Amino acid sequence: MIAKSGDVFCVYNNLLKKFTACQITKIEEKNDKALAVLLSLDWSGDEPLKVEELRTLNALYMDFMYWEKDLHMMNVSPEPPLNYIFVGNIKPLSDESTNTYSFSWGNGYDVYRQLKWQEIPQKLRDEFKKAVKSKEKVDFAGEKWGASISRLIDENSDFENALELNVFKCLSTLICKKWHNGLYEYLQDCPFLNDLTLENHGQSKLDFSKSHLIKLTIDMTGVKELYLNDDLEQLILLGEVDESCKVKARGDGENLLLPTAGKVPKIKGLKNLGKLHCSAISEIDLSDILEAYPNLRELRLWGKPGIISNFAMIKDFKNIEGFTTNDIFGFCAEDIPEPEIMPKLSWFWMSSLPEDAAKKAKKLYKDKEKQGLNLWIQKPRKAEWLSQNLDNPFRSWDGQENIPSSAAKKAADLYKKTRAKIIKLERSTMDEAKQIAETLVKEYTEGFNKLDKGKYFIETIERDEIYTALDEILNLIPTDLDIDKNKLLELFDNIRDF
Repeated sequence: MIAKSGDVFCVYNNLLKKFTACQITKIEEKNDKALAVLLSLDWSGDEPLKVEELRTLNALYMDFMYWEKDLHMMNVSPEPPLNYIFVGNIKPLSDESTNTYSFSWGNGYDVYRQLKWQEIPQKLRDEFKKAVKSKEKVDFAGEKWGASISRLIDENSDFENALELNVFKCLSTLICKKWHNGLYEYLQDCPFLNDLTLENHGQSKLDFSKSHLIKLTIDMTGVKELYLNDDLEQLILLGEVDESCKVKARGDGENLLLPTAGKVPKIKGLKNLGKLHCSAISEIDLSDILEAYPNLRELRLWGKPGIISNFAMIKDFKNIEGFTTNDIFGFCAEDIPEPEIMPKLSWFWMSSLPEDAAKKAKKLYKDKEKQGLNLWIQKPRKAEWLSQNLDNPFRSWDGQENIPSSAAKKAADLYKKTRAKIIKLERSTMDEAKQIAETLVKEYTEGFNKLDKGKYFIETIERDEIYTALDEILNLIPTDLDIDKNKLLELFDNIRDF
């Protein structure tokens, strides 16, 4: 199905536990591609929207948190996702266009955030909006601070009791490197503080059940009990998680996203975990994930590259709606499940995967894609690719649309050449090593300048990857050579043209 101007759809939002609605207000041609303008509607219901309700619909104006009051619109593909329900067609509620683009139609999340915002007393919302635009200063911890700050790190101020933070009316992010008295009371009374990082707290029991957090990054060292608030969406665990630690979350974590790196911890109390994102994977066993979190709706696995065992068990995740892998190997075409086995799947992305599995996935799911499945299968790899690119930080460049294929190979060669020569510095005297290191950094940087000249494919992500690769190379310099790594990185910044 291709949506038409005026079409109205609804979709179920798991956080709201209700259906939300949207309208396609126009179809526009942009860069020789048809795009639909999606407008969020001011409606939610326990049941899907009915045809007789269409005439009562209004556009939804967003103004939650730092948003200026405006319509919520975005350019999307005109093909409705599988989880969207077509209701009917009415005259478009707006004729505006938008410069906002999205890969997906979403699931009504912004509607949910707006409705949650409207639950906050108007007086507090007015104070928040006033503070955001304020140029005034307030007294905090013996100093003058801008009233409009939205993010604070306790290391930058000398305060003891968290209740002192009440002078900031639009603070939404707090990073604490130690425990503060009054923290629970502050979190309970401030509906805008939705992002908390807490380290070195020394507590065995942590209770955030009365807070308004959306994202919690918590040091789990020594924690035996962790109580989460109902609206929490993302839980990031730092340090070692005690095997006996119990976590209490709404619906056993059904609305939670748990991001991890390298390995997947088995957390007691999160048997219904909704979303799991695992990055920096070397080895992983899907059977372990299934045992710990059998009710996942979303699973993302990113390797460095990584090898997966029991990939075929993906079919046993009965509630899976979204699944993606990147740089994950160790499976084959026979492990790709038939579409009928995963009826709730609405998006399926795989990048940098075994060649035979990529072909099978494209073939199996091409009909589902026509029905609205968000399918994205790219960068099929031959068997020898993995051994050649295991230690290549620029492996993602291979097959990337905006990067010339020759540049991907030359970037890998630059990395290998520079790394090999840095390792040999231990054979040099201290003075020789400093000179050689500077020369290598110059050659490395100028090499990328040359690659980018006239092509301009190195943008923010690529620049960060080049910097990170160099940073890792410089970490290999023996400390006894007394070479200032920071000066070498400054040299890189001074020479680079990208």
